[in-house]
Amino acid sequence: MAGISLEELLFQYFNEAFPILPGSSPREPEQALQQFYIENIGVIQTVRDPLPEWSQGDILDPIPFIDWSEEGEPVFFEAPGMIMNSTCDLDRKENIVLCPCFMLDDLKGLSAYNDISKNIVFDFLFLGKCLTGDEWVVDLSHPMTLPRKRMIAKIQEQSIYRRHSLTDKGWYLLITKFAMKYLRSDDPETMGKRQNLPK
Repeated sequence: MAGISLEELLFQYFNEAFPILPGSSPREPEQALQQFYIENIGVIQTVRDPLPEWSQGDILDPIPFIDWSEEGEPVFFEAPGMIMNSTCDLDRKENIVLCPCFMLDDLKGLSAYNDISKNIVFDFLFLGKCLTGDEWVVDLSHPMTLPRKRMIAKIQEQSIYRRHSLTDKGWYLLITKFAMKYLRSDDPETMGKRQNLPK
C-alpha cells in the first residue's frame, strides 16, 4: 500500500475493528447505542432460557462477590453474576470473569439512575425484566474472577444455577456496552503522549 505509513495502516484497521475508538466522532458511541433505543425498535428481549452449554453473557446465581469499603475493608455479598469471558474461553481458561447484577430499584441513589434503563450509562448494562421478574442491571465496573473448576463443581452440585443466556440482540448490546466502557478513545492529549519518542 504505497503512500500510507504503517502507523496510519494500523490506525485504519484499529478504527474499523473498534469504531468508537481513536479518531472517531464524539457522537459515535451514542450512535452505536441508538440501534437499541426503545423508541427506535421497541423493547428488545435481552435474555432467554439458558443455552445447552454455558456461554458469554450467561447469568449465574448466586455468585459470591467482594467489594471494598473506603477504609479498605472487604465487603462480601452475593448476587447474580454475568459471565464476561468469550464463549470459546469458558472451557480452556482457568478463571471465569463475572460482573454482578442488581435490581434497578436498588440503584435509585445514583445520580445517573434515570438514564440507566436507557442503556446510555457506560457503567451499566440494562437487561430489563428477568430473574425475579423485576428490572435488572449488570454493573460492568466490578468484574471479579472465580476458578473455572470450582464454578463447574458448584453448577453440577446445584448450589449455583444458570438462570439465563443472552439473546442475539442481548449479546450485541453487551459487547457494545463493554467496548464503550473499556475501549473508548483516550483524550487527544493522552494519545499524544503515547507517541514513540525519537531514538
